[in-house]
Amino acid sequence: MFPLYARIWNKLIEKTNPIFGRIRQKKLKNRDFTIISNNCWAGVCYEYFALKKLSPTVGLYFYAEDYLKFVSDLKYYTGLTLEMISAEKSKHYAELKKRGELEVPIGKLGDIEVIFLHYKDPKVAKEKWERRVKRINWSNLILKFSYMNGCTDEMVREFEELNVQKKIIFVPKLFSEYDNAFVIPAGNEGQIENDTFYWNRWFDVIEFLNR
Repeated sequence: MFPLYARIWNKLIEKTNPIFGRIRQKKLKNRDFTIISNNCWAGVCYEYFALKKLSPTVGLYFYAEDYLKFVSDLKYYTGLTLEMISAEKSKHYAELKKRGELEVPIGKLGDIEVIFLHYKDPKVAKEKWERRVKRINWSNLILKFSYMNGCTDEMVREFEELNVQKKIIFVPKLFSEYDNAFVIPAGNEGQIENDTFYWNRWFDVIEFLNR
């Protein structure tokens, strides 16, 4: 749990993003990027700079294995029709039950699943996904991954080997052989629990986006 003062400050930033985000925009040379994120990090980034969300990966998360499949064949998976399913039909049912997320809308794209954590209505989740898929800027892609939701060292290696010009992964320990890995604090069992609260605390996000 984050300290009360930090949560208040975070809420203040969220409320003022529409105003100060436009000021932050001026520091960006690159503003029409699509972030394909394993969780809500993409949405937080767009909102921080008051930018239009050019990504379907907003308000949701993937389990690590599913995310790697997704980004390994992005055009294939984003071209599939999203099927909404119940938690009882999810391959992640046991973990969803453990997390108390059985009422969360779940989308299925072939053999992968999308957990729409910040949506209540499956219809709304599906509509926003489909609308934002059409906004993807295929010539300006950024992949963002984190060592969470079942990630392993081998998955870090697989992510690093993806042929994408710009990518970043948050990890709980040093991987000195990888240029795109940034260390941030881990939670239980070596997995990162939250990378969206202090989402830009551990590296220079403006420098990264402009690079």
